[in-house]
Amino acid sequence: MIRELWLYFRNNGLWRSLVKGLAVYVAGRQRWYLTREDLAAYAGRPVEAPGFDFRRARLADMPRMKPFMERMPEAVLRRWCEPGYFFFVTWEGDEVVSYRCLSTYVHPGVDGFVRLAPAQLFMVDEYTVPRYRRRGITRQMAYAMSPWMEAEGFTEVLGVHRTDNYDTIAATRAKGVARLGTITRSRLLWVTRVSFEPEPGESMPGDTAVSSTVRFASDRAHRVV
Repeated sequence: MIRELWLYFRNNGLWRSLVKGLAVYVAGRQRWYLTREDLAAYAGRPVEAPGFDFRRARLADMPRMKPFMERMPEAVLRRWCEPGYFFFVTWEGDEVVSYRCLSTYVHPGVDGFVRLAPAQLFMVDEYTVPRYRRRGITRQMAYAMSPWMEAEGFTEVLGVHRTDNYDTIAATRAKGVARLGTITRSRLLWVTRVSFEPEPGESMPGDTAVSSTVRFASDRAHRVV
C-alpha cells in the first residue's frame, strides 16, 4: 500500500494526490467516463508490429518488468498473474514495451454500481513505456489478444477513465472505443452517492447493470437502487 501511494504521488503530483485522497476518504467528487470496447471488432485483424512479440505475462517474467514498476508496484503486477486477470505484455527482444490488463473484477470506485455480464471483462490498466509511445502498440496488442479473449468466451470490455485523463481518452478514441456515459462519485464523510449520466444516443450493452443512483450508507453495507 505504501509503495502504491508513493508511485501515485510521484506520477500525479502533490495536488492531484491530495484531491483524490480527500475525495475517496473524506469529502469530494470523482468523475469517470464509462466506456465499452467491442472485442468482436478486432476479430481477424492482422497484427502489424514487426519486431514486437505479444504474450501473456508469467511470474517468471517479473525480473524483466522493472520499467513497469515505475507505474505499478511489483506486488500488483504479481497479483495480475493470478486467476481472474488477463495480463498481456508486449516485448521487443528481452525488453518489456507495454502491458494491457483485463479482469473479471470491477474498479473499486464503481464496484456495486457497475456489474459485468458473463461475457464482459473490466479494463484494469494499459501502459506503454514512454519511449515506445505513439506507435499504436496498445491497439496492436488488442488485436493480438483477440483470439485468446474469443476462446475464453469474452466479447466486450468495460472501463472507467478519469475525465481529465486526456492521453487515455485519446487512445480509446483511436481504437474506436464507445463512451457510454459519465459516472460521478461524491463523498461527504460516511455517505457516498454515485450517479450515471448516459451519453446521448448510447445504450447499455447486453446484461450490463448500471444503477441510476447508488447511495452508500457506509463502506461495509450498500443498497443498489
